[in-house]
Amino acid sequence: MRIRKLYLAATVVAATAALAACAGPVPPNTDNDPPPEEPEVVALKQLTADGDTVKNSDGETILLRGVNAGGLFVTEHWMTGFVYGSSPSNDFRSLTQTFISRFGEENTKELWREYRDNWWSDADFEICERMGINCIRLPFTYMTLDFAAVRDNDYADAGKAYDFTLLDDFVEKAAARGIYTILDMHGAYGSQNGQDHSGQIIGSASDVGFYSDERMMKLTADMWTAIAEHYVDNPAVAGYDILNEPGEKAGLTSERHFECFDMLYDAIRSKDEKHIVIIESCWDGKDLPKPETYGWENCMYSFHHYPGDKLTVNEHGTSWNDKLDGVEEQKFGLPLQMGEFTNYGSTEKWDYTLDLMNRRGWHWTSWTYKIWGNMPWGVVNIRGANDQKVNATNDEYADILAKFALLRTGGEASKLYAFGSGENTRSLESIIKQYATAPLTDIPNSGEYDFTVNEMYVTATDRLGVTTDYNARRTVKITNAAVGGATVTVGGKQMYVGAGGAVMCGTPQTQSSAKFDAVMTASGEIAFVSRSTCKYLRLAGETFVADATTISEACKFAAE
Repeated sequence: MRIRKLYLAATVVAATAALAACAGPVPPNTDNDPPPEEPEVVALKQLTADGDTVKNSDGETILLRGVNAGGLFVTEHWMTGFVYGSSPSNDFRSLTQTFISRFGEENTKELWREYRDNWWSDADFEICERMGINCIRLPFTYMTLDFAAVRDNDYADAGKAYDFTLLDDFVEKAAARGIYTILDMHGAYGSQNGQDHSGQIIGSASDVGFYSDERMMKLTADMWTAIAEHYVDNPAVAGYDILNEPGEKAGLTSERHFECFDMLYDAIRSKDEKHIVIIESCWDGKDLPKPETYGWENCMYSFHHYPGDKLTVNEHGTSWNDKLDGVEEQKFGLPLQMGEFTNYGSTEKWDYTLDLMNRRGWHWTSWTYKIWGNMPWGVVNIRGANDQKVNATNDEYADILAKFALLRTGGEASKLYAFGSGENTRSLESIIKQYATAPLTDIPNSGEYDFTVNEMYVTATDRLGVTTDYNARRTVKITNAAVGGATVTVGGKQMYVGAGGAVMCGTPQTQSSAKFDAVMTASGEIAFVSRSTCKYLRLAGETFVADATTISEACKFAAE
């Protein structure tokens, strides 16, 4: 049992910095201009999964916090500026074949080169560096390394040669800014899920044959073998995410998927014991095995969560708590990552979710960095008109190039997504920065904590409050459940949140109203956040209420 004397610390801290200005287009260099400054190279250290934490080669605990580079190497038409459709003719593979049939293979490669150079440039790396993130999850497909595999539907030229140029360039430029890259196999040969984001749309779940197709699985395993051999000594790669959303048409994963995961794990480990292998579930903790069942080591389990934009803040928070609880109760003993998520159009939802994952020790990468449209799915929005979207079947070559030019960050169609207006403006960039750069926190041990907050007491009406006329010692007892939050007892009475967010002590009205997450900051302070309101405790006058959105606005109890 740990005994500490605690004191009530200061309350509200100033709000997040205002929206950063978006840079305009970069003018072309001339012979008289000085060359652009190269970013200072940051030496990244090898990461390893050590129990349920990630540590670098110096033994420091690292939490990976960042974004996805969605859309760079595989298009999803709704988010990347193409005429949208969900039929097989609208996936990246079919799109590429359409370009080849119309313009030839070399011109098609040039088209995709122009697309990539505009979708992600040095300006985007600079924004990522400015956000303070330390990780980018990089979705790619087999076509990124093996372009020949797209030429025909028999995969006749597949697996004969790999070109690492595109991945190498991204990893190197991210590392120069102190940012790790997760290599995420978003699309395996033949498609592991039949979804557009795999690069190949397949009509129904029953037609997704990847997990029974030995040739497609072997081609994928061979590619992972080559990737592992290529990057084995590169510490800038945080890990290998072996298959994105592996269930057929968003179906659940089970033993037959696990056998495939094990095959890919063995392929990687045949060349590389150093890097973390990341294994994804569709969708919850119960949909992955215990790692010891297959002998998986130096691994991380990854999950995605999209609860929907119609939920209230409280419902959203409940959904997220339930998601994380359901994973943590499996006791995998591995680091846990939320590899994809968004929090839609509410700053409160963004604050709550990023704070929740930080205090629960989850690694996270939001989906995604850039988006076509005006929506908080992306830090950067490309706000083009419908007639500026690419129609691969009808648009002429020059028109496609002109439309790709609209995708450049800093161009006239580029905006940083921001919530609110005027003094209440907050950019998504600033929100992510706030939590990406937040110090690591911990969960205080269960036990009794003595604190002499001189004026703190339980009122006659069972409210938790303070008054200058009362001076008494109150013992706070924190009892951490294995999963699902702590119960807190003050002066022998159970703390709970009552009507209007008032903090009460006595008999809770509902079980959820008495559930809190207790978090200990890096400076040794303790703060409580209510599971029922998704808000921190704050002192309002002489009583406590659960209505503070962030920990900076909360009352924190600091060790003497």
